[in-house]
Amino acid sequence: MDHLVNGNGNVAVEGLCLKDPLNWGMAAEALKGSHLDEVKRMVEEYRKPVVRLGGASLTIAQVAAIAACEMEVKVELSESARAGVKASSDWVMDSMNKGTDSYGVNKAYK
Repeated sequence: MDHLVNGNGNVAVEGLCLKDPLNWGMAAEALKGSHLDEVKRMVEEYRKPVVRLGGASLTIAQVAAIAACEMEVKVELSESARAGVKASSDWVMDSMNKGTDSYGVNKAYK
C-alpha cells in the first residue's frame, strides 16, 4: 500500500486522506439522523427565550426567532464576544472622528 504525506502533514492512502483538517467528519456526524429530527431540533431552538450571540454559533432557527417577533426573545452578547464588539465600535468611532468614509456606516451604497 502506497503512503503519501503532503505539505499539510495529511497522510493519503490510495487517494484517501486519513486526517480531517476541515472537520468534515464532525459536519457529517451532525447531519446524521432524519430530516424530521433536524426540524425538531430547529423548532426546539426557535422556541428558546434567549439567543446568546457569541460570534460563531448563530443558527437559522435563532435568526428566525428574533426576526419573527411572535414571542419575546431576549438577545444577549456573550462575554467572550464583548471585546470584539468593543474593538469594532472603537474602529468605527475613530474612523468617523477622522472623517473617513465608511460604506455602510456613514455612506450609502448606490
